[in-house]
Amino acid sequence: MGVKRLMIVFVLIFASASAKAQVHVGVYYNGYWPQIGFGTDNEKKNFGELRLVAPDRVFRNFGAEGIFNRNFHQSDWYNIHGGIMVGYDGNASIGIPLGLTFKPITSFRGFGIFMEGTPFYYVDDVYLRASMGLRLRLGGD
Repeated sequence: MGVKRLMIVFVLIFASASAKAQVHVGVYYNGYWPQIGFGTDNEKKNFGELRLVAPDRVFRNFGAEGIFNRNFHQSDWYNIHGGIMVGYDGNASIGIPLGLTFKPITSFRGFGIFMEGTPFYYVDDVYLRASMGLRLRLGGD
């Protein structure tokens, strides 16, 4: 990586770390491949997320999914959300994620245990994916 690119990466990292906006990161697993997620504040009524498929040595294409969610119910202990997912890993997919984020630590509600079911259309059939993972809300007040 060239010096200019490295400087740009560092500037972007420091700018995002000092910003007042809240974001969330997550690590999810659905029994076959893990995903890494980056998104907007999942405590807002509407939030988005980009998930990257993180395959190891399993023969699987790298893929990405864009997800738009809406929190249907929010409380101090849990949020229930649903939305729409569009993904691509060499083939396109579209789905309807429905999930729950449980916030078990009273003194730190930014940490959540995530569970989601997603019926989705992929290639020429409909599938049901169940995911589980951890979410962490970063930044902001």
